[in-house]
Amino acid sequence: MRKNLISIGLLSCLLWSCTSPTSTPDDDAATGATTTSSTASTAQTSGTSASAGGGAGGSNAGGSGSTSAGGGETNEGGGGGTDSATSGGTGGAGTGGAGTGGMPDEGPKNLAEKYASLFPIGAAVDSQSYMTHAALLKTHFNSVTAENEMKFESLQRNENSFTYDAADRIVNFAVTNKMKVRGHALVWHSQNPAWLFSNGSGGTVSKQTLLTRMKNHISNVVRHFRGKVYAWDVVNEAMMEDGSYRTGNLADGQKSRWHEILGESYIAEAFKAAHEADPDAKLFYNDFYNYIPAKQQGIYNMLKGLLDQGVPVHGVGLQAHLNIEPSAVTTNQAYHQNVANMEEAIELYSSLGLDVQVTELDISLYIPGVTYNQSTFYTTATFTDALKAKQAARYREFFELFRKYKSVITGVTFWGIADDNTWLSEFSSGRKDFPLLFDLNHNPKPAYDAVVGF
Repeated sequence: MRKNLISIGLLSCLLWSCTSPTSTPDDDAATGATTTSSTASTAQTSGTSASAGGGAGGSNAGGSGSTSAGGGETNEGGGGGTDSATSGGTGGAGTGGAGTGGMPDEGPKNLAEKYASLFPIGAAVDSQSYMTHAALLKTHFNSVTAENEMKFESLQRNENSFTYDAADRIVNFAVTNKMKVRGHALVWHSQNPAWLFSNGSGGTVSKQTLLTRMKNHISNVVRHFRGKVYAWDVVNEAMMEDGSYRTGNLADGQKSRWHEILGESYIAEAFKAAHEADPDAKLFYNDFYNYIPAKQQGIYNMLKGLLDQGVPVHGVGLQAHLNIEPSAVTTNQAYHQNVANMEEAIELYSSLGLDVQVTELDISLYIPGVTYNQSTFYTTATFTDALKAKQAARYREFFELFRKYKSVITGVTFWGIADDNTWLSEFSSGRKDFPLLFDLNHNPKPAYDAVVGF
């Protein structure tokens, strides 16, 4: 998830002196970057190098000086990634030209129509991009996810005072244009208001009070959007890379106060509350680095346990903040980043009878474990035809996988719309990335052709 949170990516930046972006994915999970207010997921760090971007969920920010790319969604982020903490920003609308809606000269009419018989094609939007990129959205996408506008701190900054204006505008745009809406994210360890875990007297909130606050938030939010939001990321990034729960014993930015105070039961209670608020909504667990065998097994065990208890879980979200190639460093999380491991995750989760969705897809040019600095950050000039072809090939192989599992994959969402609107270019180092299907001017790239060329 990309986001406005203190993410795992942020921690790795503190440890390995990279710089952080100004916005985050939730959410996000790219390859180890921290994000603040637009699109990140909480990403975890791996190995001993700071990631420059592109992992699951939030990713570690590629800072000035020497940093390593990838590795670590948050989130969203990574989510795969980590998210950095600030109040929900607008997530970089970008400065690219208006373009023409990205219509190719030849080939399919648009991306969503090409996949109409397979699954919806979505994009993450923010409070500005759904307007600045409206032509692309209306032409190529039939589903949207709000990057930050439905997170806890965005909707309930002050206790029992809910602010829906920004989220409502995005949802109304989607409904008007006959697009599906995914809700993201009800319960996450990042991007939470300060009052949530406080007893008001400088101490920690009681278990019962926090449970009441969580249920109240979920009930109000899900009921507000009932009938408009068809699916929710109910719990985001509750597991670590080794398949264990994210607890309160971790460093700031990585730890979960939810688990610290409530224990793992908060996950089941969150799903129950969401189902009670909207029995028709599809309820998802969302996370990054699903290609790591230990983590995917840990998620599977958690979900099986919930289902055995009768908890209403309907699907799993794979954040899928990917890189142009896997890491060559065996200790780096992205060493496992290949189609075979992602296929294993899809088969494992779907064996439980769950839907699978790709929730935060992008493909960074940066390779985890490789050292980058200001002189080697990519630019429009160094994003060569060869690199574009390499990125296209990477997209092609993953979409071949998604199409193979069309019977269980019920949606694919890109984390952004075009290359001028990506959390991976929001690092304070100024590092740019070009991870999506449409370029800075909103025209289709070779990656677009690779995705629709079947």
